[in-house]
Amino acid sequence: MELLLSDEEAQYLISIIKNIVPQQPHVLEKTARGQISIEAKEVKHEFILYYMFALDNIHLNFTDARTHHTLVRINLDQKFHKNSDGHKVRGNRVEIFSAEEFIKKGDGYTHYKAYPLPFETIRNTNDFFEAMDDILNYTHTNKGRGTIFVHNTTLL
Repeated sequence: MELLLSDEEAQYLISIIKNIVPQQPHVLEKTARGQISIEAKEVKHEFILYYMFALDNIHLNFTDARTHHTLVRINLDQKFHKNSDGHKVRGNRVEIFSAEEFIKKGDGYTHYKAYPLPFETIRNTNDFFEAMDDILNYTHTNKGRGTIFVHNTTLL
């Protein structure tokens, strides 16, 4: 796999203001998977927020739609990610795009480095709603144009 972004480009993409594209409401059941389309406001660029919701296993993966590289990923589970330095980050963690990690890991795929939660503005939580709010805030995404429901509770 070729790395199609630099660290600077990834940080730029994380920083630009975005809006959720209007679409059908998403409904979360006991286990749910889906994706939310997101567009940058000031420049023409698209992103996808993939989500997986299950008991004790929540993943939110904010990706660049063009390259499909992970920019920010939140994992709320008891698994681990092994960084290139051999350090295992266990349990709730965030993974941030890193060209350096891609080179050091050398597996041709892993292009992010894991950090334990809390991390910057991302809380250590097991709550899907809090994690969703944190990833949208971290990626400067406005929440006013899409909707996610969980048993009659509105998230977005």
